[in-house]
Amino acid sequence: MTKIIGHRGAAAYEVENTLPSFKAALEQGADGLELDVHFSSDGKIVVFHDFSLKSLTGAPGFIYEKSLEELKMMTCTSHGKSGVIPTLEEVLELIVEFQTKSSKEILLNVEFKAGSDHYPGIEEKTLDLCHKYLKSHQLIFSSFDHYALQTLRNISPDLRLGILTASAIVDPWLYVDHLKADFYHPHYLTLSDRELIRIREHKLQIISYTINDLEIGKKLMAQGVYAIITDMPDKMLELRDSN
Repeated sequence: MTKIIGHRGAAAYEVENTLPSFKAALEQGADGLELDVHFSSDGKIVVFHDFSLKSLTGAPGFIYEKSLEELKMMTCTSHGKSGVIPTLEEVLELIVEFQTKSSKEILLNVEFKAGSDHYPGIEEKTLDLCHKYLKSHQLIFSSFDHYALQTLRNISPDLRLGILTASAIVDPWLYVDHLKADFYHPHYLTLSDRELIRIREHKLQIISYTINDLEIGKKLMAQGVYAIITDMPDKMLELRDSN
């Protein structure tokens, strides 16, 4: 059964990558959460999508230029709501609290916005923190920075890694095998019917993003993709569970 992963939480309803957004996705019944990590200027792992602070907070500058204290003073707004930039540890604590109450194991997909070339040591520090709270099989680490994935694989042969792409790749199973990854994370627009058939023939596990169209979701579920990442976990869960 295709897993439903909340994109930055339940980003269609709450301020993305904030604790209310993650809580909403969990309460809607999402199988997992997807989030993005950066370092603050003082080396704290914070959850935020863009490098620039402008679009969500209105503040100038970049997230890595600000200390955690400075970031916590900012207000993120969207959907007429507001939120605060969380640390990764705060999200992990939220997941553990939810699991304790619900007895449901949650999957967490951590996307590195940049690896050690930009944020020295972020891979190892993030792994250590995640493993403090969750089991290895609950974690997937992904990135458009494939050097970050290479660093992660060098740290451990047992991590579950996902290769994020925004463009179609010729024979993606070869590239996934080359990087010793476990999942292929393509944008759904790159998944033609022909490509899906070929990918299935090579037993490549797909986690596709960001799917909010129910017809596209239905097609990918019918193709047996491992997971879809969506801003609307409730709608995709309703679609999946109605079939």
